[in-house]
Amino acid sequence: MRYFADTGGDAREVTVEEGDLRIDGERLAADISSPPGSDRQHLRMDGRTVSLYARRLPEGWLIELEGREFLVRVEDERARHIRKLASAARPVLSRRELRAPMPGLVVKVEVEPGQEVDEGTGLVIMEAMKMENELRAEAPGRIATVEVEPGQTVDRGQVLLRLE
Repeated sequence: MRYFADTGGDAREVTVEEGDLRIDGERLAADISSPPGSDRQHLRMDGRTVSLYARRLPEGWLIELEGREFLVRVEDERARHIRKLASAARPVLSRRELRAPMPGLVVKVEVEPGQEVDEGTGLVIMEAMKMENELRAEAPGRIATVEVEPGQTVDRGQVLLRLE
């Protein structure tokens, strides 16, 4: 399995296969174990053993190692691919229409007809491939019509709302 770990600008590719650990393609002789019921992990690497604490947070993992803390964001290959697709598939705003950038489910409509919006205002939240994406206004305007409602499935390119 391939993962991508980022500690705030220092991104690494981590591959784990049948006990073989590689970071950026380089094999590491490492072993991690933990006492039952403890947050403490013991990392043996390069003939040295260190203790570390790992705690899951909404934004990643908080790792405490030798008195220093690191926030590590980890995503698997599939999640990374989906994130890249979602960021590349920006909503299409043509003729003042917001269209779905990909097929998905409308989770929430954040605006209503007649509402004034600024650039960056959240308009619609869509779920696609188990990830929520907030579609935002690319320019100021007024909502003319809302063409979808929460719980509705939409196709790529379908009009979600119209601006005037």
